[in-house]
Amino acid sequence: MKDRHHGHHGQHGPREHPSHDEAQAAGIEPAPSPEPAPEPEHAPVELVVPVGQVHAMEARALAAEAKLREVADAFRAAQQDLENARARLERDQALRVREVLARAFGGVLAALDHLDLAMEHADDGPLKAGLALSLRQLHDALAAEGLERVATIGLPFDPATAEAVAVVPTADPDQNDLVVEEYRPAYALGGQVIRPAQVRVAKLA
Repeated sequence: MKDRHHGHHGQHGPREHPSHDEAQAAGIEPAPSPEPAPEPEHAPVELVVPVGQVHAMEARALAAEAKLREVADAFRAAQQDLENARARLERDQALRVREVLARAFGGVLAALDHLDLAMEHADDGPLKAGLALSLRQLHDALAAEGLERVATIGLPFDPATAEAVAVVPTADPDQNDLVVEEYRPAYALGGQVIRPAQVRVAKLA
């Protein structure tokens, strides 16, 4: 009986390791997981390029750079030519517009010239006052349409607004190249001179 009882308690099977949950319940810290082994570093690969091939590549790079500069220079030259052509076209168009407007308003400007001349030679009186009123109303009506007289007397001569038909000598340096007399006034339409003035210019003697 004694041996049988001892044999009953002495039979033990192989003991398994506790699970994670059982270890936590028993207060046992689980064994740390082993860290993965570092991967072996690869040695750098050195590329060996033959010297002749390097020189050939440098030559091709220099040739490509020279070609790029050539193309860039050609592009800039073409762009400059285009800008010059555009400027010439704009000048030609402005000149044609000026000529067309001058012909269209030729009769009106001629009438204004005759009225201005009549005003200069008219005697003071009701007739001159009425002429001055009519002339002022005509100028106001034309100004409302954009046609205005351009001042030149006492100003430096400007070939864009006047033609010098006579020259008068002067000893005063301050008067040099100034318009001193106007034979025919200049007119502009919308800021564009359609008829230049005919003037006399002072020149330093």
